[in-house]
Amino acid sequence: MEWLSLAMFPALLILVFLGIHVSVALVITAFSFGFFIFGPHIAVQSFGPVLQAGSNFVLAAIPLFVLMGAILERSGIARRLFDAIQIWLGPLPGGLALATIVMCAIFAASAGVVGAVEIVVGLMAIPAMRAYSTTAA
Repeated sequence: MEWLSLAMFPALLILVFLGIHVSVALVITAFSFGFFIFGPHIAVQSFGPVLQAGSNFVLAAIPLFVLMGAILERSGIARRLFDAIQIWLGPLPGGLALATIVMCAIFAASAGVVGAVEIVVGLMAIPAMRAYSTTAA
């Protein structure tokens, strides 16, 4: 049975190189090799952790933090904060990257959820980095 765990990675790579999306290739690999191990009880083994994670009340706050990030972006608060940090750290080497890191730290401290921080910083920093790359080139 140890050979199954060693064969999963090459099978996944083959599926990805055949052009199947990575998420679908992961599901196909997991269910096909899981069927060899668990037999017809693969549904119970697969959906038990999903049910357990779905009933975790701590995870219910994540959409609200993502909403907070979207509200901060739409209201302009995040843009003004990013501009202020960028003015403060702009003269330093790599000032735009430093401003992005400081903004990540500020939003991570306020939100506590990585998903909300990624959304806010992605909405703010990626356009600024693209604008800087087109003007610098």
